[in-house]
Order: sequence, then C-alpha cells, then structure tokens
Amino acid sequence: MTLVEPEKREVLAAVPNKQMTAEDAIKRIQQISKRIREYSATIRETTKTLRESGAIPEFADAVREIVSVVRDTAREIHLTVSELKESGAPGEIARSIEETGKAAQDTIKTVRETARQVKDAAPKSSRAVREGADRVKLESTHVAEKIKQGVERAKQVVTEHA
Repeated sequence: MTLVEPEKREVLAAVPNKQMTAEDAIKRIQQISKRIREYSATIRETTKTLRESGAIPEFADAVREIVSVVRDTAREIHLTVSELKESGAPGEIARSIEETGKAAQDTIKTVRETARQVKDAAPKSSRAVREGADRVKLESTHVAEKIKQGVERAKQVVTEHA
C-alpha cells in the first residue's frame, strides 16, 4: 500500500512499452523527491503534535500499568497453584472422586441383587421393579461414566501440576 494519492500514482507509474529517457528519469526523481519532502514535513508535524498532546507518555503509563497488573496476576496464580500442590488437594480430590465411583458401582450391584430378589419373591411385581432397576442401572451407568471422566481429568491436573 502506498501513501501516494491515486491521481499522483499515475504520474509516478512507468510508461508501458516505452523506453524511459534521461529527462523522464530526472523528472520522476524530482517528483519522488518532492513527495519525500512533503511526507517528511507531515511526519514532523504529526510527531510534534503527538509530543505536545501528551498522548505518548499517557500511552506508556497505560502500558506500564497493564503490564504490572498482568505480572501481579501471574504471581498470584503461581502462588495459588503452588499452595494447592503443597497441600495435596489435587490428589485428595482425585482419590475422593475415585472412591465415589467405587461406591456408585457398589450401589449398582446392590440394586441389581435387590431386583433379582424381588423378582424371585413376587413375580407379578417383578416387572415394575425390573423396569425401575433398568432405569436406575441406566442412570447409574451414566453417572459412573461421568465420575470416571472426572477422575481422569483430575489425574491429568494432578500430573500437570506435580
């Protein structure tokens, strides 16, 4: 992208299929030199305006402030993770999740056994109990899978922070 206005770009463009003469080259160099001087003046004015407006120091202060906030936040996160790691909380959480999963599996077994006993004791009501047990089985299987996934995620977190 060029800063030269479209109408002036045409003047600066090379003439297609025509050999450039020395006079053409001189003319183009003069035009380019004039544009360089104009842009230099514009840059000087812009720099002066920025300096006088106080925008540059204000921007620098804002950047300094945000960098300080980011640094402090990173330190706090590091300290918190270190404290968690030292306290053994991630491992404890993972063990608790694993124990909960085992308890859920034991509960599923108990429900299945109860359903079998009911079926044997009362054949007419066994169908309703079986349907209920099937629902419990389906839900508990779903819950057990969620718990297993949670255990895996917790193990990953513990491994990453160990």
